[in-house]
Amino acid sequence: MTSPAPKRAQSDDVERLIAALGRCQIAAGYPVNEVNDTLQAVATAFDRPDLQIYVLPNAVFVDDEVTGRARIVATETASLRLDQAARVHQVARQASIAAISPAAAIKELESIEKMPPRFPGWAVVLANGFAAAGFALVFRVSLWGVLIAGILGVFVAIALRVTASRPGLTSIVPFFAAVVAAYLVFTIGVAFDEQVQPIRVVAAPLITLIPGVAITRGTQELANGQIVSGSARITSAILQILVLTFGVLVGAQLAPLDTYDFGDLTDVLLPWWAAWIGVLIFAISQSMVSNEARGGIRVVVGLLIVAYGVQTLVSATVDVVLAAGLAAASSLFLAIVYQRRSRRGMPAFALFEPVFWLLVPGSLGLVALTQVFGDTDNNLSPENASSAADLTAGADILFVAGATIVAITIGMIVASAVGRLVPAVVPKAAEVN
Repeated sequence: MTSPAPKRAQSDDVERLIAALGRCQIAAGYPVNEVNDTLQAVATAFDRPDLQIYVLPNAVFVDDEVTGRARIVATETASLRLDQAARVHQVARQASIAAISPAAAIKELESIEKMPPRFPGWAVVLANGFAAAGFALVFRVSLWGVLIAGILGVFVAIALRVTASRPGLTSIVPFFAAVVAAYLVFTIGVAFDEQVQPIRVVAAPLITLIPGVAITRGTQELANGQIVSGSARITSAILQILVLTFGVLVGAQLAPLDTYDFGDLTDVLLPWWAAWIGVLIFAISQSMVSNEARGGIRVVVGLLIVAYGVQTLVSATVDVVLAAGLAAASSLFLAIVYQRRSRRGMPAFALFEPVFWLLVPGSLGLVALTQVFGDTDNNLSPENASSAADLTAGADILFVAGATIVAITIGMIVASAVGRLVPAVVPKAAEVN
């Protein structure tokens, strides 16, 4: 009679693989519904479709009714870089067709967590400064605004690196960075150009701290029925924006000025082509900051150019909210097509992630909230700082910001559905979306 020990050992390895892969995918930033689909595919590939798998934003549950064993693995949300996410995607594609043994896949996943970053720390710090400057160029603010945004972007990157190993300090970086950014912009800005409204310059270096990705991904999860994970992401993102908003207000209060203008009335001070240069600078720099996988930077540049082109054209001819949705849909569709055609195994969301920042759902929310907490003239002075906010003036901007996020989410859902219909160049069995 054959001993069931080898089969039990195989079953144990499959359970361990599912738990480890789920943990890595959540840490890489995959939406919960995609993680669940992938893990179910892996279980089926290894003849264990009977496994009960539950995925939450911070945990993966694997319940084996046959052995009576249950595994619970805690996760760290969005802690992997994009180059690591690409490797995780490769392992997931192999595991979903049983092209790699469970033991080998687990070993590969463990090695991914120890991967060194593609770019050295000093390069990432400088790239963050260039990304902030590029974003300021997209806003077409004055040259002094671009320069200050770049310097503050370097400051934010240094603060994040210094506190990276101290979670208690990392949590206060957004507030501290917002205070410093607002103080310097409001104080120094007037000396250079009194005509430029500074709130966009403040937002540019804070872009990596604004949870636009979390809000959009959370909304996407809610649309897919993932109530727990979607609500958790959106709640956390809203709190982050409120912290940043409060930091901006405190920084403005500390600035030695009589009046602080929070109006988002940025004049067009640079020619239209400056914005396209900003897109290019932002694309390359943000790809370095995010440690895009090898070969991914040129794809990101192309996606951002497409997204900005669609957004600019539709905004000028139709509507700004519709423009955001169409830009998201077109760029994500192209990212999915590239994923299905590429043998590198780069996930579409890793290529698409920098597009979130360009579409500015998060910074629109920051700008809107900052204006809401100003007075009726969008001014805040030490004398009237405690006056009631003009909610009517801010409500329209908040509505546009919220509608933009919803439009982006709908665009993503449509692009995901249509993208799956595109014939793949790689063998169909080798794909996992």
